[in-house]
Amino acid sequence: MNYKQKLDKQKVGLNIYKFLDESPYTYEYVAEFLMLNSPRVIYEWTKGTKLPTVENLMNLATLFEVRIEDILL
Repeated sequence: MNYKQKLDKQKVGLNIYKFLDESPYTYEYVAEFLMLNSPRVIYEWTKGTKLPTVENLMNLATLFEVRIEDILL
């Protein structure tokens, strides 16, 4: 059976926001950890307007000590 899933940007954003909120990390720290120029894109992720790259998802999962699936689903 073929079943295609589509990521819900809003849900992914809420998950990232939840993990950030429950962590001791600031948006600035996460941006530095991910080697981003600024935390602006993290705000876009949490608002559900953009999705992180696969590499950033892997690193977010590492930082928050969760599975990638916990962020995506």
